Amino acid sequence: MKKNVINISIVIMSIFTMNVFASNDQCKENTVTGTVDTVNVSQTLQVGTIHLQLTSENGKVVFEEDGGLIGRITSQNIETGESTLNHHIIFADGSRIETTGDQAQITGPGPNYPACSFSVTEIISNFWGTKEFKRASGTITAEGYISFCDGQNGNHFDLSGTVCLK
Repeated sequence: MKKNVINISIVIMSIFTMNVFASNDQCKENTVTGTVDTVNVSQTLQVGTIHLQLTSENGKVVFEEDGGLIGRITSQNIETGESTLNHHIIFADGSRIETTGDQAQITGPGPNYPACSFSVTEIISNFWGTKEFKRASGTITAEGYISFCDGQNGNHFDLSGTVCLK
């Protein structure tokens, strides 16, 4: 009898422990919205601001912060319009995100400045961070434009996608 009670106790503890660990690894998917506005410091360096909002499946805002952003082009192919970038982001609450290998593609001429402004789509999927973003994963799309035109040395992107917070 004592042996059966111990065995049953071990089984119950094992099930409870597995459920606790499983629930910690479950993904909580959130919709991403936001904007990025930067200026071109050089041909490969952009500095600016980000506003990021994450909304849960039930419509609750789980993260909404403004922050600073540095983007660096690490490679580019002028012939195809493809670029690879890395980003460093720090939000007002102290949380950080770092991205690497973001894929950007020029998709056409930009607004009002076709000779020196370009429409761009960027896919961000390899990132890590602190706080909420420590074990985050997902894919974020940035749609917008870059401009190297006189009088409008700036870039703007709208963010969309999903991020899984664990």
